[in-house]
Amino acid sequence: MNGEERIGHVKAWWNRTSDSDWYRSLRTEEQISRLKEDPASAFHPAVYELIRKYCPDLNNLRILLPSSGDNHAAFALAVLGARVTSADISERQLEHAADIAKRLNLEIEFICDDTMKLSRMPDDAFDMVYTSNGTLSWIDDLDSMNRNIRRVLKPGGCAVLYDMHPFNRPFSGEAFKTPGIVKSYQDVFPDLHWRIQDIVNSQIRSGLTVCEMAELPAHDVSFWFAYDELRKKSPAELEGINDWKKNPLAALPAWLAVVSKKTG
Repeated sequence: MNGEERIGHVKAWWNRTSDSDWYRSLRTEEQISRLKEDPASAFHPAVYELIRKYCPDLNNLRILLPSSGDNHAAFALAVLGARVTSADISERQLEHAADIAKRLNLEIEFICDDTMKLSRMPDDAFDMVYTSNGTLSWIDDLDSMNRNIRRVLKPGGCAVLYDMHPFNRPFSGEAFKTPGIVKSYQDVFPDLHWRIQDIVNSQIRSGLTVCEMAELPAHDVSFWFAYDELRKKSPAELEGINDWKKNPLAALPAWLAVVSKKTG
């Protein structure tokens, strides 16, 4: 499968997934009302702190969200006053998000674009680029992605990356069980299980200046179970899930955040 065929496969998969029960659950009135009332809830608490640390005043900042997915972050940043551009490879994801933005009276620009190319984005245009959970799972050229993130940032602008911590990749990931090792940490391909060194070194090669990294615990139960599994769990079954003494995998960081800047 060549590059164009693979991207077509990724696009088709996300277009289908956008209409799944899981994604519909992310677009309920309850979910969207919560985002409008408490936009910080769209982020891991520590990631929200990093965003406000590097961009204390979000009002009128131009922010790009490549691989915007469920667009919760796009809605939240728009509610906080930012001028948001949401980009995703899935037209269907963007259609759903545009409908919600219209209902909320939020002016968000929606553009179908490949995160590795950002070919429809102008140079030196954005104060922040934010990539969130799930982006790295389909990116097979980190250097291209980071070069283009740097290209579209204004001088002094920052890139915030938030995704699953690579330390989770070698393990089977079964909550409350002794973790089984299913692969080597060094085995990046064919499943795009990037290591920390791949993520950080790619940013350095692209010319971004790495400012800060955070390794974060899970902060809710959704990290541990797929949507269909989670619906079947009782509160008693989920008690203590983020306590490593009860759930051994909780001893590992769940999430990775990296903040970098366009300097020089």
